[in-house]
Amino acid sequence: MKNIFLTIVIILITFAVQAGEKPYTLGTVWEVSYIKVNDGKLEDYLKNLNSGYYPIYEEFKKKGWITSYKAISFNRNSPDDWNLMLLTEYPNWATFDRKEEEWDAVVDKVFRNKKSQESSDEERENIRVLWGSKVGREMIPVI
Repeated sequence: MKNIFLTIVIILITFAVQAGEKPYTLGTVWEVSYIKVNDGKLEDYLKNLNSGYYPIYEEFKKKGWITSYKAISFNRNSPDDWNLMLLTEYPNWATFDRKEEEWDAVVDKVFRNKKSQESSDEERENIRVLWGSKVGREMIPVI
């Protein structure tokens, strides 16, 4: 009888301690960009990403500055709606807040000259509209 009572007390204490904890742990930091790719231009836009954006992000991954990146295509709800989401995962806020000069050095290395970078940027501007971006922290549930 004593053992049963002791077991119940231990279980109640465990639940009380767990109830005071947060129902989540903090995960990685995500930057999400919402893009409206012009009709018939999705392949062109993805080719542009392959020639500039993705090689840059591969370098960022090698340096440990980002964990992953993705592009997800969506159906539009209206003709003016965005239809592509770009996601970039950072290990933490400190990595996200790296000095801009460090990021720029990698971009310069990939493009090798400002003219090719400007050309890629201009091409992108003609085939898509950036709706906006948000940055947030992943909340991992504690079950």
